[in-house]
Amino acid sequence: MTNETFKLIRLYSGLSQRAFAKKISVGHGTVSMIEGGKRRVTDNVKSKLAAHFDLTPDFFIYLEKMKGLSHISNVNT
Repeated sequence: MTNETFKLIRLYSGLSQRAFAKKISVGHGTVSMIEGGKRRVTDNVKSKLAAHFDLTPDFFIYLEKMKGLSHISNVNT
């Protein structure tokens, strides 16, 4: 999982970094470092995401749309 995908899961969920960190039981700094590309998404964090978020087909449509927008306009989401 890329750092961009991690961030888009948070944005799709409508959570702040702090609320997202609390929901998946990691520190706020961990979320910030992952989103900033300073830390990779570990298997442990991936399992926490899977446990707390139902990543539906709608999410993956959103993911592709946001990646396309980011790539085309270089938007920093």
